[in-house]
Amino acid sequence: MINKLINKGVFTLSFVVFVSFSPVLAAEEKPIKEVSEDDYIGDVPRVLTVSRLSQSIADAPSAVTVLDRETIRASGVVDLPEIFRLVPGFYVGTNAGFVHNTNHAVSYHGMTTAYAGSMQVLVNGRSVYSPLYGGVQWSELPIAIADIDRIEITRGPNAASYGANSFFGVINIITQSPSDQLGTSVSATYGDGRHEAFLRYGAKQNNLSYRVTAGYRDDDGLDNRYDFKRTRLLNVQTDYKLDSKNTLEFELGIVNGERDDDETINTTRYFEPRSRDINNHYELIRWRHSGSENSDFSVQAYHSMDKSDDRIDSVNLDPPFTHLVSPTLQINNDIEMERYDVEAQHNFSLSPKLRGIWGGSFRRDTMYAPHYLGNDRTDQFDLQRMFGHVEWRPLSKMVFNVGAMLEHNDFTATNISPRASINFKINPNHTVRFGVSTASRTPNYLEEKFNTIIVIPRVAQRLPYLAAFVVDAGNLEPEKIVSKEIGYLGDFGKFKLDTRIFRDDIHDYIQSSTNHDFTAPSFNVIKNPSENTNGGDVAIQGFEAQVKWLVTTNTNVLLNYAYVDINADEFETARNITMSMPSSTFSGLLTHRFNPQWDASYAYYQTSEVTALGDGDYVGLARRSDIRVARKFKEKHISGEVSAVVENLFNEHYQEFADYNTLKRRARLNVRLDF
Repeated sequence: MINKLINKGVFTLSFVVFVSFSPVLAAEEKPIKEVSEDDYIGDVPRVLTVSRLSQSIADAPSAVTVLDRETIRASGVVDLPEIFRLVPGFYVGTNAGFVHNTNHAVSYHGMTTAYAGSMQVLVNGRSVYSPLYGGVQWSELPIAIADIDRIEITRGPNAASYGANSFFGVINIITQSPSDQLGTSVSATYGDGRHEAFLRYGAKQNNLSYRVTAGYRDDDGLDNRYDFKRTRLLNVQTDYKLDSKNTLEFELGIVNGERDDDETINTTRYFEPRSRDINNHYELIRWRHSGSENSDFSVQAYHSMDKSDDRIDSVNLDPPFTHLVSPTLQINNDIEMERYDVEAQHNFSLSPKLRGIWGGSFRRDTMYAPHYLGNDRTDQFDLQRMFGHVEWRPLSKMVFNVGAMLEHNDFTATNISPRASINFKINPNHTVRFGVSTASRTPNYLEEKFNTIIVIPRVAQRLPYLAAFVVDAGNLEPEKIVSKEIGYLGDFGKFKLDTRIFRDDIHDYIQSSTNHDFTAPSFNVIKNPSENTNGGDVAIQGFEAQVKWLVTTNTNVLLNYAYVDINADEFETARNITMSMPSSTFSGLLTHRFNPQWDASYAYYQTSEVTALGDGDYVGLARRSDIRVARKFKEKHISGEVSAVVENLFNEHYQEFADYNTLKRRARLNVRLDF
């Protein structure tokens, strides 16, 4: 393994560092500005997510990728999770899993499941992961892709800033300011199995700016799967400037619709496919106060509610048990998750060389899920946090970052997650970063409190014909990770390079040996203890690289590569865990503007073989090519764009996540009108 890392990572890192010290380059060096996020993505000058401080990428304590709105536009994606294919080390699977099977799997560095819960996902700083299973219902986020300003992805544990579940990394989706989206915009997409329409209106009145976006989506899903989804969304965002030092922000989001669900793909069918009704909403308010040039303060509070109404009906159970059992069985699978969160943070600067941030938060999650928790009561989960981070510049070419999160929750009591890094600036355009970060992953409800019973009643007797129980033992310890990295950032003018070698050591892996067999009855009662336990260790190591190359004024290339190697005892962790991430992933995006009206882009994605955990199974090498062509137009009172996208251009079909997920060639047309 060490030889592989040397061949794939250390050689590249050593080479670029050697080039940085080259006397020839030093003799020709021009006074180029320090590498910043602006160099990487154009119009976004700094990153905000990694440490909660505004920093350049070269000063940040962890690796970070920023996807700006022009990159998102050029990719041509209509499903938000698809954009993460352009981040090194990420694996994306379309409509993965048997439960919530209209949802994408998005994972980083492996341990991939359909309900991946090892990554924190934020929308404007609001956490959207599900406390039930730990993942994110991507298709139900009340957000339009056209409203996104940028996405900041911390590639590495970031519990020091965002606490538990920031295990492998953090995704922060940041929308545009309402003041940047004035006027009316209408867009519509029509294509193979996918249709959507959006209306947006933005205005400014004195000190108030606001934006309202309404939309509709429907997606037929994949062939041979029950994964149709239809959603309607409304999003409102306002900014109100109280005075020169105080700003009040408000957000509202609503999603409702239906999605198909079928838990029994590729198994004996006991239950009928069905549609779930979904009704989700959130409200957020944030106050920002600028006390001085060296101090600012903010408080935010939000509430969210996620509901799905679901009745699972069995097939006719008469044959072969005629006259013994009730002919049908119904399970109440209604789910209602509610979250209240209040957070305050204070940014300060003590000197030009020392600045920091500190704060705290309180969260309460409530969970109603009678099928999963075994009762009709609403369960409650509380979480308290305190966090802090300091950036210190003892020398002009050296930056220290130190931070930690202290948190207490109802499942695993008190945990602390520290992080430290040191960034050496070889010269203004070349930086080497050494970092260590830690994180904990709190067990989700299905791991800690799963308690379900399925009863098949007899027709004429009081005792059930069959009663199957699945019960968690509880009292799990959180999973823990220690991540070490050496990163390099280089600016060679039109060529930007971001590389890192890393090692992630995971302890107390939460192992599930659940037996969910629902077999022909030979007993009155079948007890299936879930046996979620803290198992063995997992070691993940590898190399990542991201390149941004301005080939010409009108031509850009974005390239990403990752090599990941996972080592673990599968008996103590999970079957196929060593293959739960493709060992090699590559993606690229080529964009070219022919003239002010016409532009085109070509995206290529390649993943080596992978066997996802849980509902996944083996899929081989996958290659995908997408092409997009767009034309902008502008008349006296109207402007807009017409674009055409073809996905999987050169391959009629391939599999993702599992062999029951086959993606075929799809084409669509989008029209946008701005008034």
